[in-house]
Amino acid sequence: KDIESSFTIIASNDETQVLNGGFEAGNLSGWEVLTDIWQVQDGKYLGVISAESYWNEALPYNQAGAYHLDGWSNGIPEGETWQLKSGTFTLGGSGFISVRMGGNAAAVRVYKADGTEVGYYKQSRFADQNFPSLAQGGSWADMGTYVMDLSDYLGEELYLVLCDEQVEGWAQSFFDEVVTNYPEAPDYQNLVDEVKDGGTGDPVEIPWQLAANQL
Repeated sequence: KDIESSFTIIASNDETQVLNGGFEAGNLSGWEVLTDIWQVQDGKYLGVISAESYWNEALPYNQAGAYHLDGWSNGIPEGETWQLKSGTFTLGGSGFISVRMGGNAAAVRVYKADGTEVGYYKQSRFADQNFPSLAQGGSWADMGTYVMDLSDYLGEELYLVLCDEQVEGWAQSFFDEVVTNYPEAPDYQNLVDEVKDGGTGDPVEIPWQLAANQL
């Protein structure tokens, strides 16, 4: 059976924005699973969930909308890796994009349509300390917004691969809100996402940050 055929179809005339970048279809429509062991249920790939927090301490995911891609929920063991490929988009606007990433194993790779890799960005906030408090420097599955400057490739067709990589300890990845069209460069130095801290529920801010290209 063709798994993709069972997905909800999302129409979009915007060639500059990745289809279903926030997973708001509630599934992986618009994305291509590159990992054979990704689990399927009722003809659909698992992994997209609706949850703002996790565990008894109500730690925040920093989910942008109603859904996000959750590495705990795709049926893949923690010791394994996985990849998810976006559709192609034409880089427009300012040439900046952003992705929310969390966990210790998350990374984003950027490719030209011909397969040439032009960007590699890793999640860098993870810190298994002072559980369950983000305010005291901890970070686990909570996602931060990473801004990426791809302006050298304005007007070109690109695609992204969301990656769960091999790491020692806490080898999980979480993704949300892939935005590939900013008319103006985002003012990341002055932007934050506000969430409720684990354990206390007190408001805590997750600053946006400019991700370094590690190619």
